[in-house]
Order: sequence, then C-alpha cells, then structure tokens
Amino acid sequence: MDRRTYLGGAGSALLAAGAGCLGGNGDDGDGSNTEGSGDAGAESDADTDDSVGAWSGGEIEFALPPFQDLEELQTQYAGTFEWLEDGFDGVDEVTGQETTSYAAAVESVVQGHSELGNLSPMIFALAQEDGVHPLAVNWSHGSDSYRTYIVTRAETGIESLADLEGETIALVDPLSASGGIFPQYTLREAGIDAGDVESDAEDVDVEWAGGHGNALTAVEQGHVAAAAYGDFQHPDDDETDADLEVVAESDPIPFDVVVATPDTPEDVREALAERLQDTPAENLEDHRVDEYGEFDPDLYDQTREIAIEMGVDIDTLDDAESED
Repeated sequence: MDRRTYLGGAGSALLAAGAGCLGGNGDDGDGSNTEGSGDAGAESDADTDDSVGAWSGGEIEFALPPFQDLEELQTQYAGTFEWLEDGFDGVDEVTGQETTSYAAAVESVVQGHSELGNLSPMIFALAQEDGVHPLAVNWSHGSDSYRTYIVTRAETGIESLADLEGETIALVDPLSASGGIFPQYTLREAGIDAGDVESDAEDVDVEWAGGHGNALTAVEQGHVAAAAYGDFQHPDDDETDADLEVVAESDPIPFDVVVATPDTPEDVREALAERLQDTPAENLEDHRVDEYGEFDPDLYDQTREIAIEMGVDIDTLDDAESED
C-alpha cells in the first residue's frame, strides 16, 4: 500500500473543481449550458475511481479473519475481490492478507498494513475506538443480525427465564456470542446469574456443549432442562421429535463488518461502501454471506456494551482461540 500519491491526487481534484467554478459551470452567459449533465456524471465517476486508486496505490489488501482455514477464506472472498477490482479503474488488484489473531487483524487495518478488513461483531465493537471505518455488514439469510434462542421442552413446565433457577442449561462455549455471552447476558437481565467470562454461574448449572447442534441435542434428549443456541440451529417442528418451546430470545447479534483504515477519506469510504453493497449474488456463491448490507451503528453499540459488561476483550478472545 502506498498513499503518498493520494494528497497530490486530491489536490488536483480540488484544483479541477475550482477551475470548474471559475468557468461558470459551462454557462456561456446566455443561459445555455455547453456541457451535458451526463458528461458531468461521467467525470464524477472518474474522479471517484481516481480517488480510490490513488488512495490504495493500485492495490487493496484485505485483512482476513483469523483462526480459519486460509484456503477456504480465499475461496469465499474471491468473488468479492474480483468485484472490487472491476469497480475502480485505479485498482489493479485486491488480495487477501492472512492474520494470526484478532488483535493482529485490528492492528493491520489500524496501522494501514491492510486497506480493508473483515472484523467479527465483538472485535469490531471493541475496536471502534481505534478509528476504523465501517463500510458494510455481512448479511446472512436476508438479515444483518440473528439471535440466541433459549429453549426447553414443553413437559418441563418452564415458562419463563425465572423458572430456570436451579436447573441445568446447555450453552455452547464461554466465548461464543450466541451460545455463551448473549444468553448469559439475557439471563442476567432476567435476574438469573449464569456466569460470565470471569466468573462461574450461581443460579443455574451450566454444561458447555461445544457446539450449537450439541446444545440442541442435549435439550431434545432431556439431558438438560434448557439450552441456548443460535436461532439458525432451531429445527422446524417436522425436524425434531421433541416438543420444543422458545422461552426467550436475546437482543439482536450483528454479523461481521467490513472496515477501512482510520485515514480513509470520506469519498473513498462512500465509493467502497456503495460498491460492496452492490455486490451481485453470483459473486457471493462461495461465500458464507448472502450480501453486504448497510451498517447500523446501534447494533454494534449495544454489542460493545454487552461485551464489556460480560468481561470480554480482544486479548481474551485471542487467548481462547489459541488454546483450541
């Protein structure tokens, strides 16, 4: 990445804009306009292309999520990279950059080693203070968020979260958003201490299932009174023999965010965000998301608050992944 040419490019654009003003916007003085609006639009698009190209130095490096198979990630993001390359005349190549930890992924974007990056919701929420700019959200199943379901069997007689006191509940993993942190927070808000990252549960017995499917199986088979897992795991009535009831849902849990470096100019951010959000479905066929949607700051503000209250930080997440 080389942004040394960007200021020069921006200065040229400003001078060109000034020249346009001095020229009276092409008005000959008799009310006629010698330059068509279509030409102006084309020039505006060209200026945007030049800005993105100058900002990136012709190559955009994209920090990929850590703790995942690099080859699979390259396959998932290939269509996105191709779409970005084709969208700006000044961009010759978009490449994925491997990261070794959540902290490294954040640092890569904050320090400008990567122009763009993909950050998980809690990592982004915790890294906002470092100045990264959100461009788009990785949508899945037509939504920018999902929820935790806390589920029981009808025969248990459990009708509310308060009824779970003294019972055994299956959770997924202490650092799983939908299978650990959010259900623990949901229970805490209802007055049930189910523990957090730094402390054990006091009001329920927690069994860590190690997977969303395992948590579902535990409650289906009656090994636990209730289970918490992502709503994507919940079966339709004809997919289970158990008579399951959803006792409660968590607050919305947002998906990953595509971010840009802190020094990314506004016009470049807008152009990149628009291009990402226009990514066609065929470019995402191998991806784990359906589309790139508009960023909603309220979702991530709440995620940050929950993460802090539940004792989560970036180092904690890195340590947990490294131990797996």
